[in-house]
Amino acid sequence: MKRSVLTIAAVFVLLFVFAQAVFALEPGAAVSDFELKDMEGKTVRLGDYRGKTVVINFWATWCPPCKNEMPDLDLLDKELKQSGQAVFLAVNMTDGKRETKGRVEKFVKENGLGMRVLLDTGGTAAKLFNIRWLPTTVVIDGKGILRWQVFGETTKEDVLKAVADIK
Repeated sequence: MKRSVLTIAAVFVLLFVFAQAVFALEPGAAVSDFELKDMEGKTVRLGDYRGKTVVINFWATWCPPCKNEMPDLDLLDKELKQSGQAVFLAVNMTDGKRETKGRVEKFVKENGLGMRVLLDTGGTAAKLFNIRWLPTTVVIDGKGILRWQVFGETTKEDVLKAVADIK
């Protein structure tokens, strides 16, 4: 009896893991449009950037690797704005409990960040990309196809290389 229960539990775990992998967005997949608000309350749609390469970083203020990469990503944002190579969007996982708009505003101000921060209060964008780890960074080409992703901390240089490889 005990062995049967363990076998059934193992099968469910394997099915759950397989289902997660099947539904994860992989490079080469088309990315669905989503709509989020920025910190000023303005609506931003991924579709607004059709025809442009878009870099999206999913992060939270409570995440140590996220905090570590923020200065580098802020420099990336400035460089991309100047070159016009791509658009950078920092998508904060604002759940209203562990992460709030107030915490995000305070973090951005204290760190002098100039990047555009979007608040994913309902997990809308995170669900589309099946975000399970923070930070996660993705690069989407001008046709709306996911071309690159990294789970965990990244650097400005790695993202710039991914952007350059798309062109």
